[in-house]
Amino acid sequence: MFNATGQFSRLRLAIAPGVPSSKLSALLALQRAEEPDVTLAFFEVSDDDLREGLHESRYDAGLSVQASNDAALKIQPLWIEDMAVAVPPRFPLLDQATLTIADLLDYSLYRWQAEICSKLDEQLSNLLPTGRQNIQYVTSFGLLATWVAAGYGVGVSAQSRIAHAHRWGITMRPLIDGPYEMVTHLQRPREQASSVVERFERRALQVARTGAA
Repeated sequence: MFNATGQFSRLRLAIAPGVPSSKLSALLALQRAEEPDVTLAFFEVSDDDLREGLHESRYDAGLSVQASNDAALKIQPLWIEDMAVAVPPRFPLLDQATLTIADLLDYSLYRWQAEICSKLDEQLSNLLPTGRQNIQYVTSFGLLATWVAAGYGVGVSAQSRIAHAHRWGITMRPLIDGPYEMVTHLQRPREQASSVVERFERRALQVARTGAA
């Protein structure tokens, strides 16, 4: 497809690990509905590659849960996900309606590092005794859910992901000593943004404001 100037109309979107899929799905559905003539190319990348690709014009925009202080990029906070506890079936913590980080320290605790929440990790670091090794880092939410569902411990993850894992027998409990939040950011070059990117940014803000999921 070509736009009015005869240029190929496309959006090259880089997506870093950890971006909540329900919100992303809502944004992409809105993009397709309102601008079907724009070809959307996806790139699953690391946070470092996302920033480098924006500088090198390999990507037009990116979504990441890791904020950046790069002055050459415009960083726009979008939606916020509260973190919660994934609890397996028949587990001691199920009799508590809410939990704190301190409640989790006697159990193996699974974390997907792509779900960046600096306040949560700082609290864990402060509360864990020196040498305590009960935090298990995994490479995907699927692995986190697998270990939790099997009863090997609890997990801390985005609420929307835990809710989707309910069919595995996993129960969600909110954390009340937070807030522990994960923020998705839209990143794009500060200068020379195309009209396609600007319209995509407006749609992203619309999804964030309306809470679409």
